[in-house]
Parts: sequence; C-alpha cells; structure tokens
Amino acid sequence: MCGPRRPEADFHVSENRTVRVPMMHRENLILPYFRDEELACTVVELKYTSNDSALFILPDEGKTPDVEAKLLPETLRWWRSFLRPRWITELHLPRFSISSNYKLHDILPKLGFNEVFTDKVNLSGISDTEDLLVSQVTHSAALEVNEEGTEAAGATGIDLNIRSLEVIAVHFDRPFLFAVILNDIQSIIFLGKVTNPGNRPQQ
Repeated sequence: MCGPRRPEADFHVSENRTVRVPMMHRENLILPYFRDEELACTVVELKYTSNDSALFILPDEGKTPDVEAKLLPETLRWWRSFLRPRWITELHLPRFSISSNYKLHDILPKLGFNEVFTDKVNLSGISDTEDLLVSQVTHSAALEVNEEGTEAAGATGIDLNIRSLEVIAVHFDRPFLFAVILNDIQSIIFLGKVTNPGNRPQQ
C-alpha cells in the first residue's frame, strides 16, 4: 500500500525547464534571515534536531554564478553575523538528498600528508600486520533534507510586533546553495548546490 502523496510544486531548473518536485511548505515562522543586497541573495538559517544548523542561500534570478564565486568561509561568517529573527509568512523548500564519494589520494599530499601512501608510514598503532600500506583513502558524504531532519526555530522568548514587520515569503523554487554548520565548533561540514532536487541522489 502506498503512503500519502507528498505535495509537489514547480522547481525552475533553468529559464526554459521546470520540474515537479516534493516541496515542504511552512507558514508563519520566526527564522534567522538576512537579505544581502550587494550579492543579490537571500539567506535563511534552519536549525537541525541535533542543534546544528544549515544556511540556505537563494540567489536572485541570474545571480547564482556571482554568489557562488563569493561563497567563501568569510562570506558565510559575515552572513551569519547579520542574521536577525524575522517573521516568514511562507517558506517553501524542496526535499532533497545528496551523496558523494571523494578519493583523497591526490588531495592529502597537498595538505602535508606526504608519507601516508609510502612505505615510510608507521601504522603499528592501528594494526599488528607488518608492511601495512595505505593504497587509497575515500571520504563519503551524505545529506538528506526533509521534515524529520530539519525543523524551524520556534519563537520562544522573542517578542515581535507583527504589524510593523515586512511580509516575507521565501520560495526555494530555483537553484540554491546551502551550508551545514556544526555549531559546537563553528565549522562548515557540508557545502553544496541544489540545481534539480528531482534527480536521484549521486552514488
């Protein structure tokens, strides 16, 4: 038996292409929000159930390459410093999953790990096997965004005069960027771009 059908909405992959994708819809939220007029993008922060957070960056139409070029750690820190609680009347965000595998054989030596793939490496601390060598290091990363994994911050302790606030609706219905941040150490652990949430996760 099939479960309940999830609501779908249009996602504009490009100027000439639109796909239907499962879309989360929330109303009347108080969320950290920032409108960057210089880079022409909107930034919203959502809290995860683990108390970590994710920044979702929505470039204005045609501005994605410009925002991507400025997507540096200092830019993310600057955005976060300007985030303020705002009343969001509507938030539309597609459900999506992303996964990737990275082979680090060429990357680690550039970071100073020059002996890890040679016979000079000493791995006696992790194995009693003699002549143990590292032939390859692979890093896997995966992220899934849905109602269960992401929850909007509540309004506890925030007193706002709704009548004086600008009405804000944020629709992530075109390509956008995101960064997952580990709040305990203020470190970016996942950085990505969603161009077509209707595609299957990468293998």
